[in-house]
Amino acid sequence: MVAPPKLFTPGPVDLFDETLTALGQPVPSMIDKHWLCKHEELVGMLQQIFQTQNDIFVMTAPGSGAIETGLASLFQAGEKVAVVRNGMFAERLIQMLTAYRCEIVAVPGPWGQAIDLNLVEDMMAQHRDIAGIAVVANETGTGVCNPLQELAAIAHQHGSHIFVDAMSAMGGYDIPVDNWQLDVVATSSNKALEMAPGLGLVCASTRAWETIDHKAATANRGWYYNLATWRAARKRPLFPFPSTPATALIAGLHASVKRIVEVETLAGHWARYARAQHIVRAGLRALGFEMVVADEVASPTITTIYMRDEIEDVYELRDWLLADHNLIIATAGGPLSGKVARIGHMGKASTRAYLLLLLQAIEEFLRKEKGIPVPLGTSLVALDCNEQ
Repeated sequence: MVAPPKLFTPGPVDLFDETLTALGQPVPSMIDKHWLCKHEELVGMLQQIFQTQNDIFVMTAPGSGAIETGLASLFQAGEKVAVVRNGMFAERLIQMLTAYRCEIVAVPGPWGQAIDLNLVEDMMAQHRDIAGIAVVANETGTGVCNPLQELAAIAHQHGSHIFVDAMSAMGGYDIPVDNWQLDVVATSSNKALEMAPGLGLVCASTRAWETIDHKAATANRGWYYNLATWRAARKRPLFPFPSTPATALIAGLHASVKRIVEVETLAGHWARYARAQHIVRAGLRALGFEMVVADEVASPTITTIYMRDEIEDVYELRDWLLADHNLIIATAGGPLSGKVARIGHMGKASTRAYLLLLLQAIEEFLRKEKGIPVPLGTSLVALDCNEQ
């Protein structure tokens, strides 16, 4: 059997053994009491990761489904929504909000830079009727972190809400939902929660629910992608879902989150990602690559690098890593298309063993494929042999 490639993409990610074992079990019944208890335990553990008392809905949907559910529930047609527009997935927010006939008030910023809060303040002052701010916490297209706490404060000062796309953020670093008063937060199973794709997670604050309920008669939310539908289903103890849930995937997520919360600990999980970020950035800088994002706003889950001048384009590096070392990295879209590589360090890609393989392979590419005189071991300066 040909070994599967090792994933250094910003999702999906390579899974740990506990999760793979859980996914390999017989498909659980959605009415099995043991499985229902496991689902409730999962929600409780997710509340620890989100740092919230809000109910968390585990949807059978991709992350985009969780995002659409949050947006469609919080906003309605004709309302103005300020969108922090500094990356590829901000464009996705705009597409979704446009589909629900919201009026977009874009707050543009350069790709690879955190949004300028003064621009957001100015936009909110100019448009007194903005219903909320929508922002990508950790822009997966560039690897930049936007200032969520400050954006939430601005939204609330103006009497509006904040919606957070936390796809590649939640679980990867400290995002205290309740402390920062984040109104609606959505994420997915297949990034920093280290599970396979297929589950979307979303929660809403008490403040957000007041708005959702107030708009119930006028909003055009549909049925499935509607938080009110999910809340109503949660009141049924024997079947707390609006439709058949992906029971096997939920069992897999339970195993992954249990390992994070009870074995590794949440602080240990964050620390592993922070170490991986440091190793990747330091190792690639030693090899002559320039980072797209400044250190102070760099993502702990994704690193984006410009190609060295000697490399024709990112596809040359990507294809060589796959062909010669069975490693997969990602490219980018928009204005960065063909210019940068995106390296995810989530799941197993945040472990020392994986990082060693990646850095050694890129070093070999420069020496052997491009003839660049890189001394052996240059990329490994950031690796601590004591790290696991």
